[in-house]
Amino acid sequence: MKKDAMNNRFLSLFIIWGSLFLFAGPAYGTVADGVYAYEKGNYQQARVEWLPYAALGNTNALYNLGQLHRMGRGVETDYFKAKEYYLRAAEKDHVGAQRNLGILYYFGRVGKVDYTEALNWLTKAAISGDARSQLMTGTMYYNGEGGKQDNIQAYAWIMLAAQSGLGNAATALEKLDDAMMPEHIARAKVLAPDMINRQLSPDDVGLMIKQSDGSSPAVPALNTPEPTKTQTVLHDTSKAEIAPAPANARRDNFRVQLGSFRAEEIARKALRDLKNKFSDIIEDHQGMIEFADLGDKGIFYRLQLSPFESRSDASDLCARLKEDGQNCYVVKAP
Repeated sequence: MKKDAMNNRFLSLFIIWGSLFLFAGPAYGTVADGVYAYEKGNYQQARVEWLPYAALGNTNALYNLGQLHRMGRGVETDYFKAKEYYLRAAEKDHVGAQRNLGILYYFGRVGKVDYTEALNWLTKAAISGDARSQLMTGTMYYNGEGGKQDNIQAYAWIMLAAQSGLGNAATALEKLDDAMMPEHIARAKVLAPDMINRQLSPDDVGLMIKQSDGSSPAVPALNTPEPTKTQTVLHDTSKAEIAPAPANARRDNFRVQLGSFRAEEIARKALRDLKNKFSDIIEDHQGMIEFADLGDKGIFYRLQLSPFESRSDASDLCARLKEDGQNCYVVKAP
């Protein structure tokens, strides 16, 4: 009897300790189950999986719930709710949440445009090595958004984004090469390596839902000086990416044209409106105004998106724009 009692006691202790280890363990399994459900299109089930872990402060669960509310997956689109989740994760140094929080402030998704808050959060993510945040931070410094204009920091951040392999930053750097003094560029190149914190741990991307092709927010335009006649006017909706023409840079073979205007200022206003209204669809494509002198027919300013390596890629994005009521058509790049 004593032996049975002793065995039962050890069995009880084993169950108790096993339970403690089970519940004290990381949230990986359940958060991962939510990611799996999301990838299968079961957004509501994903939300159910993440909610209890978000309540415990799990940063990936918080980030993922923010994504659901921003994109309207399984819930109504609610930028304010997305902000709440992003903020809780961002305050715990979740880089993706810091970036997306900054983007919400930049585009005025949670009230008035707030460049100061946008730059604050984007800089935190940029320091942690997030390439898109580096690109946006550099753009804001160049444009003087959220603080004093600083071309040296602008070049340094955009160069870092390019080196990370973001797809159009080489183009952005070329614009800065033409617009900035060589000595300032040299100073930026010296400054860049010390701007990122290599000691920080990156986000666990395996527990974060991936952005769909049309859901990544656009990036602000780099306001470089006006080009000379008959060139494509800059203004990219997605201030984009990469150093000396990396392998994954998209070729500018096709473009999506959204309108043609007689006055440049009207075309620029249309570009700003397009960026604000369709940022989630435009993603990292460059918005531009192409100058066209048609002789007797006059001068026109064409609003276009680029680059697209294939006609089918351009057609797919144009189709998404049409679904939301924006007319467009595909043209071959000059």
